[in-house]
Amino acid sequence: MRRRLAATTALCACALALSSCGSTASDGSRTVRIALDYTANVDYLGIYAAIHNGYFAREHIHPVIVPYAETPAEPLIRSGAADLAISYPPQVIISRSGGLRYKAVAALVAGNTTGLAVLASSPVTRPAQLSGLLYGGFGLSSDRPVIETIMRDDGARHPSFREVVLNTGVTQALGSHRIGYTAVFEGIDDVTAALQGVKLRTFPYRDYLGAAGQFPNSVFVASDAEIEHRASVLRAALAALAQGYEFAARHPAAAERILIAENETALGNSARIVTATGNATAHDFLDAAGRWGPMDSSSFTALEAILAKAGLLRGHEPSSEELFTNSLLPGH
Repeated sequence: MRRRLAATTALCACALALSSCGSTASDGSRTVRIALDYTANVDYLGIYAAIHNGYFAREHIHPVIVPYAETPAEPLIRSGAADLAISYPPQVIISRSGGLRYKAVAALVAGNTTGLAVLASSPVTRPAQLSGLLYGGFGLSSDRPVIETIMRDDGARHPSFREVVLNTGVTQALGSHRIGYTAVFEGIDDVTAALQGVKLRTFPYRDYLGAAGQFPNSVFVASDAEIEHRASVLRAALAALAQGYEFAARHPAAAERILIAENETALGNSARIVTATGNATAHDFLDAAGRWGPMDSSSFTALEAILAKAGLLRGHEPSSEELFTNSLLPGH
């Protein structure tokens, strides 16, 4: 996700450090290394539910969690340090264009819950009014063209984008008026802010970007080589994850207890936040048909057009087939 990818400036150093982590597991192994993209939070309800409830064991998969260490999915996949990792669709498009042979294999959440956010007390009532204000960002090259598109579509003829990369939480940065606006995950950041006594006003991407605003916040990614040589193992791992996220969507309270118990050090004193954010987001794991994981080409294609227009695709413009596949998901 967005704030998880802020460490991209350290990619070269990370890639060198990861060279000792080992290559992709052998074809016959049922071990799947799953790299997390941030510290423990409700995005992982389905992962820990799948472990705790025995869904991986039922699929004869041995999951190994690769903890977050400020390293994005891309160097982990490139170095073979992870078999599945969590990334952000704009980054998948940019990295694939740049030559990284990997793709999304499942959407962690169905649709998009990202929104631009200001304080509820702000005079800003629509995205066009954000033009010229200071954006508290995460160091992502995709932010500028996406946000300028939102401003333009809302009526700003010549949108002005100014950014500072945050080194504090979004709530603190907004509350201290260090920035004018930022991007948040509705159901997580806004709920957490409210618990801290800070109310936000949000402008959801899906309301302004058309098809491009429907891309999933986060996706599980795997290398092309992994998909080619270990498809059956990945298929079993994704089946277990699907069961875990379906359980979390339908039994959020139970999934929240599992997440806290499995991450006691990080979350033992945060039960209130886990409960509030878990209850707010659990339903977003499944699409309207009650399925976990499927992606569609329209959102990737529309998002790619925005990034291409901004000149962020340094290589070729990847086809939908290069960017994602649903073929490893249950029922496909």
